[in-house]
Amino acid sequence: MIRTSRFASSAAAVLLLGLLAVPAGAATSGGMSDAFKGFGSNGKEPIQIEADSLEVLDKDRNAVFTGNVHVLQKDTVLKTQRLRVFYAGNGAADLAQAGGSQSIRRFEAEGKVLISQKDQTVTGEKGWFDMTTQTAQITGNVVLTQGKNVARGDRLSIDLKSGQYKLDGAGRVQLILESQQKPAAGN
Repeated sequence: MIRTSRFASSAAAVLLLGLLAVPAGAATSGGMSDAFKGFGSNGKEPIQIEADSLEVLDKDRNAVFTGNVHVLQKDTVLKTQRLRVFYAGNGAADLAQAGGSQSIRRFEAEGKVLISQKDQTVTGEKGWFDMTTQTAQITGNVVLTQGKNVARGDRLSIDLKSGQYKLDGAGRVQLILESQQKPAAGN
């Protein structure tokens, strides 16, 4: 277990979740932030949202998806129970004139939140993703996994532009690394 929210630089720590284990505030590339990059940062790929129900609050420029919400953009998946999507423009009139396209500004997810991409997974209780500022945050019993490596904390903050991320705990964060060493010959 690690006592602070800042990870120490070491060869073993770098193995965790594709560079998650660097000092908070240091720039990174690849790693867990890749699991979020699909949402909004790749404007060429469509975002598909499915749910049990949808309520459009056109005047407020947002829509609320509830029940078994499944969001897909390229190979990034978000699953949750409730998702509020804030969009730009003047609502349904702009949507019709734009040929069905709409600019998503922000997602807010509640209920068990699961985000996955390839072998990387993040779970928590709530999350938000701001497409304008390219930032994201997952809170509440956050668990990050990549393969057998696991990190746990209370809040994960990510800057998608710089690749910086920070995992905080209510006192402690936990890190479990799977050994990558091969047994010595003859053992």
